[in-house]
Amino acid sequence: MRVRCLLMFVLLGSLAAAAQDWQACKPEGDYSFNDVKAAVHRVTSSQMYSGWDEKTFNRSGDLVAVAVLKTLDDCEMASPEGVKFVLLIVQMAFECPQSCIKVTDDRRPRMTLLLLQHLNEITGGTMQTDIEEVKQFILQQASKANCQMEGIIYENGAPIRVCTKG
Repeated sequence: MRVRCLLMFVLLGSLAAAAQDWQACKPEGDYSFNDVKAAVHRVTSSQMYSGWDEKTFNRSGDLVAVAVLKTLDDCEMASPEGVKFVLLIVQMAFECPQSCIKVTDDRRPRMTLLLLQHLNEITGGTMQTDIEEVKQFILQQASKANCQMEGIIYENGAPIRVCTKG
């Protein structure tokens, strides 16, 4: 009876240890959600960023938007400095989506576009030009990342970008 109880205890203990927090899970070569949240907090609170922070954002893509929303409240995001750093962070997240972001779903800026819309609303449209510039950059980068084959062809002497979806 004691052996059964001991085996059951060991089995349950090993299952509990294996069921770690999903936010701490790291895909190979990437950062966990906790790492991204910590980088967002560090950058927005210190108003400085390091190469490590930039690398974290570059490899995270759309996950950065979720981290921003979970880390900052509307007051922090709506402040002039807050807006600038949030825009900087999301722009870094999509600087090289094709080669930097390994999780394919994070190459699509779904949450990031919602974050930018929310940012425009909470700032009362005062930063609309800056937000729109970042949005256009992100959409352009995301469209490149979702191309399977990209090239330029010429039609009547004018270059036209060609993208075929995978």
